Amino acid sequence: MSEGAVMQGMLLFFNELYGFLEFVCVYYSTILGFCAIISVLVLGIIMTLRSTLFSGSTFGKGALWCLLIPVLFCGKLHAFFETRAGVRLFYWWYLLCSRRWICAVYFIGMIVAGTLFITRRKKVWNSVNRLPDSKDHTSVFVIKEFPGHLSSFCVGCFKPMIVIPKGLSGAEADIVIKHEETHIKLGHLWILLGYDILRVLLWPNAFLHLCVRYLKRDLEEICDAVTLQRNGIDACDYGETIVECAKRISRAGRESYSESGMSFTWDDGYGFLKKRLKRIVNRKPYNFKVLVGGTALLLIILVTMIGVIKVNSYKRTNDIGMMSSVCYAGNLEKIYTDFDQAVVTDFDDEYIYVDGKALLEKYPEAAYEDGWFYFSVGGYYKIPGIGGGGGWGEINAKEIDEGIIKIKNHTDIDIWNRIIMWL
Repeated sequence: MSEGAVMQGMLLFFNELYGFLEFVCVYYSTILGFCAIISVLVLGIIMTLRSTLFSGSTFGKGALWCLLIPVLFCGKLHAFFETRAGVRLFYWWYLLCSRRWICAVYFIGMIVAGTLFITRRKKVWNSVNRLPDSKDHTSVFVIKEFPGHLSSFCVGCFKPMIVIPKGLSGAEADIVIKHEETHIKLGHLWILLGYDILRVLLWPNAFLHLCVRYLKRDLEEICDAVTLQRNGIDACDYGETIVECAKRISRAGRESYSESGMSFTWDDGYGFLKKRLKRIVNRKPYNFKVLVGGTALLLIILVTMIGVIKVNSYKRTNDIGMMSSVCYAGNLEKIYTDFDQAVVTDFDDEYIYVDGKALLEKYPEAAYEDGWFYFSVGGYYKIPGIGGGGGWGEINAKEIDEGIIKIKNHTDIDIWNRIIMWL
């Protein structure tokens, strides 16, 4: 193979790769942008309900945050394109995404946000991993000791570690460790990771970044309730330990280590600490069976919501059907879209069937000229206006007669299109 052929092949490959990446950028920016807009509405509902109807329910407030899960499935709803309200509320984003630089900005924002989150988590993990293991306290999880003032916290989804300040008394350390163990066992570290991923994908929604403290508040409240009831800890001893941890934060200043994990005393101000202590003193035991039933009901609701959303969304690949278009090289300003099969009567994998008489009626000037007709047929779309594939054919005007003409159908479904169809 000659060097020129190799260079041409490489140029073709990179050109196709660029087209593929551009499609992915536009497609995902569009649907994730729709999700980001909806997440503003859903987050507003969550914040309203947690401060009104569910303000007295420890587990109810935590369950409300699960409403953000179905949001990630809302990017391809029919309503965005097929209802008056949907068009008025959301179509402006679709129009903005027709400008490629908007999509590029969205993707760059995701990359930057993702890099920041990964870097921060890696920094915290490396810092914690360098701390010495505790020799005085034991747990099913690794315990690290920090040589200074620090509020205890846990970090690490795959290999969880608990960090406590050096010098804790036996009783205080026991309460702190049990609290952090409860965070880990309840999956709170995974919940925070999932929320961070949501913040990366829907980063233009600034409220997601502002509301992380409220999520941590609700997780802390759940952890307090479960820790106290499971371990039979006295509420007064538990509250005194929280106050002591708060004093350490006050002496040490805000500690960045715990930002990617769950802290025993989240540095969220005196007002929240006061409310938290009041809830601990006035707490009522929860019914485990009722809690399990509520969790099962929540899962059923979430699965139902996602199912309803999927039913009312565009499929992964949608067939365009018989729609085709005709372009005549002699008159490029006049491109005919054939919705009613007047010109292109049918097509299959091998041929495109064209009514020559109807074609000449649409382009009468072609009867006296030597030009080429180009036909595009079929194809798919992910959402309206974003798709590809299909086939194409060509014929010289001199070869047209008034009968049905068979034209070779060249398919455009290559490996890149198959990947796009799978996405």
